[in-house]
Amino acid sequence: MRQAVIDIGTNSTRLMIADVSKECVCCTEKRLETTRLGEGISQNACLKEIPMRRTAEAAAGFVQAARAAGAERIHIYATAAVREAENAADFSDLLHSLSGLTLHILSGEEEARIAYAGACGGETNCAVIDIGGGSTEVMLKNGEALTALSQKIGAVRLAERFSIGDGHLCRGTVMQTTDFLRPYIERYAQIGAGHAEKLIGVSGTPTTLAAMELGLSVYDGSLIQGTVLSYQRICELAGALFEAPLSVRKAMTGVPPARADIIPFGALILMSFMKRYGYDSLTVSDRDSLEGYLLLYGNN
Repeated sequence: MRQAVIDIGTNSTRLMIADVSKECVCCTEKRLETTRLGEGISQNACLKEIPMRRTAEAAAGFVQAARAAGAERIHIYATAAVREAENAADFSDLLHSLSGLTLHILSGEEEARIAYAGACGGETNCAVIDIGGGSTEVMLKNGEALTALSQKIGAVRLAERFSIGDGHLCRGTVMQTTDFLRPYIERYAQIGAGHAEKLIGVSGTPTTLAAMELGLSVYDGSLIQGTVLSYQRICELAGALFEAPLSVRKAMTGVPPARADIIPFGALILMSFMKRYGYDSLTVSDRDSLEGYLLLYGNN
């Protein structure tokens, strides 16, 4: 059956159209719009009116595109920005009025579960890190047991807290951000974060670093999928991001201009995690929570 799923994140709104069976999800199309629903997330417990409107309108446009592509079922879910917002119901109502869909607001644990399913399928002994705009989830699976921890650290949240405008990330800002992250990163030890055989990265930060490494001026998920980056190479790529002002980052090959302000902070989360738990390489996955959602909910 052809289905579609829309992911409403803190930074972007994404669509995937796919043919779904009990065994697999075969993607036919993906789209992304940077809607920054979580604008002001570090200062305010409520979603702002303009970001809510532009996000709901983007989602409604995706619904039309999915129907035109023959999707028989359309799912829509939201993550950190909405689940933390005091006015989440207002956003859900607005979304329903424009798209006709009922929003599924994921818990942090649900978000982790679908990210793992999308990145790993039935594979075990893997750790998956999903660095979002408002939260970062880490999950591990040993046998049938999946453990996960979601925390309120994300690329948008850090970019707002340690705002640098159009400037570069000086050494002092990098150190200050790293110090801020340290207790959060340490908490992932509760789920045995360093005990997996392989680390897989999903979402915008790992895929952007992979696109930079591959020199992709146009994003191609088939080339991104399975790219392996060493910790040393991640530090080198991140260093180039840190040293460049925003205007230069926007022009870097592989960096989506709409994400150029937040990617350095996502890289700091990734570097801090890998250093703390001793991972010397990262396997990047273009398959993530979109595929995972359809695997877990598409046949219900």
